[in-house]
Amino acid sequence: MYELYLVALLLVGVIGANVLKQFLPQIPEAFILIATGWGLSFIPIFKQFQLEPEFFMLLIIAPLMFIDGQKQSFNKIRKRFQGIFLLSVVLAVLTAAVVGVVAHQIEAQWTLPLAIALAAIVTPTDAVAVKSLTGNNELPGGVGEALELESLFNDATGLVMLDLALSVLSRGTFSVVDGIGHFLFVAVGGILIGIAGGFLLVMLRFNLNMRGKNPELTTIPISLLTPFAIYLLAEHFGTSGILAVVATGIEHNWEANRLRLTSTNVQLTSRTIWNIVTDVLNDVVFLILGLSLPTVFQNTLTIGWLGTVQLIGISLLIYLIMLGIRYFWALRGDNPEMVTFFGRRADQDHRFNAQIFAISGVHGTVTLAMALSLPTKIAGHTFPYRNELIMVAMFVILISMIVSALVLPRKLPEKAEAYTLDDLNHIRNKMVDYAILQIRGTIEDHATREAVTAQLQSQKQNNPGVDRIARGANYQQVLGDTKEVMDTFIHGDYVSDHYSAMTIKVYNNILQHSLTNTTKPRLGHRMKKSMKHAYREVVWHTAHGVITKRQKSQFRQRRLEDDPQYSKKVQQWQTVRLELLALNDDVTGVVDQYLDRVLKTRLEQKFSDNDHIYMARNVINHFFDNVKHEYRQEAVVVDGTIYMRAFQCEYDFIQKGLNDGFISQTIASTLYTEINQAQLLQTQQLALAE
Repeated sequence: MYELYLVALLLVGVIGANVLKQFLPQIPEAFILIATGWGLSFIPIFKQFQLEPEFFMLLIIAPLMFIDGQKQSFNKIRKRFQGIFLLSVVLAVLTAAVVGVVAHQIEAQWTLPLAIALAAIVTPTDAVAVKSLTGNNELPGGVGEALELESLFNDATGLVMLDLALSVLSRGTFSVVDGIGHFLFVAVGGILIGIAGGFLLVMLRFNLNMRGKNPELTTIPISLLTPFAIYLLAEHFGTSGILAVVATGIEHNWEANRLRLTSTNVQLTSRTIWNIVTDVLNDVVFLILGLSLPTVFQNTLTIGWLGTVQLIGISLLIYLIMLGIRYFWALRGDNPEMVTFFGRRADQDHRFNAQIFAISGVHGTVTLAMALSLPTKIAGHTFPYRNELIMVAMFVILISMIVSALVLPRKLPEKAEAYTLDDLNHIRNKMVDYAILQIRGTIEDHATREAVTAQLQSQKQNNPGVDRIARGANYQQVLGDTKEVMDTFIHGDYVSDHYSAMTIKVYNNILQHSLTNTTKPRLGHRMKKSMKHAYREVVWHTAHGVITKRQKSQFRQRRLEDDPQYSKKVQQWQTVRLELLALNDDVTGVVDQYLDRVLKTRLEQKFSDNDHIYMARNVINHFFDNVKHEYRQEAVVVDGTIYMRAFQCEYDFIQKGLNDGFISQTIASTLYTEINQAQLLQTQQLALAE
């Protein structure tokens, strides 16, 4: 049960942090998540929280690396192979060597293998953390690509170097040949296992997609289990599980290209699921970082404040060394591979790109997981300075994140949004209103017309920036104008020629009573009125002995037979009632035409906030239902082809907007996606209703 509660609370933390960031847009998301994790650490179940590195690497890092691999095509990896090798291996090894030697010189009691172990731990970078810290800023394209490709593989480099350092600490000897051989075995072996296992799984999924009856029931679960299976298989043979899942992810990118437009349901569903899983796991990574802060604080108390300040100084020095190495690495000569990422030395932005690359070397929870994976004992003795190494790793993580959060938003330009939310809402509203107008003109039945209108209207998004006072005033204006149209019609020649004076009088009385004041009376007043009516009904029925439905029917029949005057009134009322219903239908048609004209005029005048028209239409439709005594609305069955025609009208509107130039390609793409999803959802809902 402990594990269940742990996972549940982590998910609650993710939800809470995502709610908080809506109210704190200026604070980087990563820090909100870290703070949330720190807050969760005070819950009793997290009091003794210890990050299990194997658990973390398997259940969180492996699927994240798998999906990152899927985002990279094989052709891109082949084209950028030399650059990837330089960034993920050569730069990582150089950084670890320099940091290790410097750390050994500063802390003489740290042996060189121990210092190299620390350097290997702080070497991996975290592109996800960079994206979180620069969510509102635009990274230079080449720098962003370099950071992604670097973080894709340098985790494995750091893990292999840590393994080598621990091996030297355990045996007390080091062989360059053995070290290189071990590195190649772990790295190349992991890649080969990932390629082989990925190929088998891809072929299995591909054949199931092409031949299976319901392929999503098998291929999607296989996809979700793939990173765990590949990681465990690679680790079982002593190779790099991280490189294995990255290689498998790249192969799955090939599968998507091979499927093209076949098995679209499987591809879209799988992509949606993986996007959600990735977002949640990325958030969990920072939550765990926050949960680990109390451990650092406890170590601080153990070591003492003087020792802690010394470790902070070492951490700052290590960070500055790594910053300098990254900067000069990116700044170096016109290497063709580096030019792709950072530009030529003569380029105006070359130095700026090198600075951004250096500052963006943020370290994340892979560094923390590697630090916590240090054994408590090695070669039969207590692992030396384990707590100090963990604290230095944590301080390096925090320093790199704080520096990046402070510097990058000031150096990088803000993202130039292709469109604003208001722009999208404006075009979407006009699109929906256009489709509603077009489709209403083709539907004869009023109930069907209103059902389709309400369904299409639900495509509009809630706009918090709307002027509610102006909308309320427009609503009152439209409602008043519509009432005048109804008054004019029922007192016009057509109605006088076709309906009796009694019918016109009764309908007018109902109209004046119902629409003179559309605000609902207070709840207490309505309850008092209902109770008075119920009391009179009970008294009358009790006095006349009319309780059951059968008694009521018998009483009514006897009165019709015994009271000619009452019988005449009933016949007159039945006649008036039939005329009322007919007049109500005529008024309904007039009102529908009038409100459609109002909406059309608003669209021609380029107005997109027309919700007040629908508000007035709903109030008047409620009046029509009351006249017909239809107080309980039954579900209207709408032919699915009507919705398909409506969606086609929306497509036509966007295409016309593209041709005329008042809709941009980016907004059009967004709306096309929304229509596709709405069309699919509507089709599924209609199928369920059958």
